[in-house]
Amino acid sequence: MRILPEALLSELYDATEGLFYPSETDAALEPFLWQNIRDTSFSIEKLLLVTRHRKDTPVDGLELADFFAPVIHEEEWMDDSERETAKRFRELQETLEKLLANISVYRVGEVNIDVYIVGKTDDGYYAGVSTHLVET
Repeated sequence: MRILPEALLSELYDATEGLFYPSETDAALEPFLWQNIRDTSFSIEKLLLVTRHRKDTPVDGLELADFFAPVIHEEEWMDDSERETAKRFRELQETLEKLLANISVYRVGEVNIDVYIVGKTDDGYYAGVSTHLVET
């Protein structure tokens, strides 16, 4: 089923609204659609170019499940609000998996880290969500 770029972005905005990924600074998750990169091969070089990072910026990759693991599990000690947040992160992960293929997570930088969850749309564009982490 083909999803128009506007509809895809709308679903991502709905899924991320009000969510903040926890680190030393809690940052919002921001949807994106890179229509200027429509290609069969995605590379770290293209990631750094489209996100306007220096070519020598360190980039680490990780699996989508590993990125979401700290925020999707419910614990007994959590209150209702925290349980709802964990549920919303699970729903966001499901939405990304439904809308995008070949999803990768890139951590760009050190200490002040930009995170890009990038996958390919049915139309061959790259889309996903980004956030920012601070890890000292």
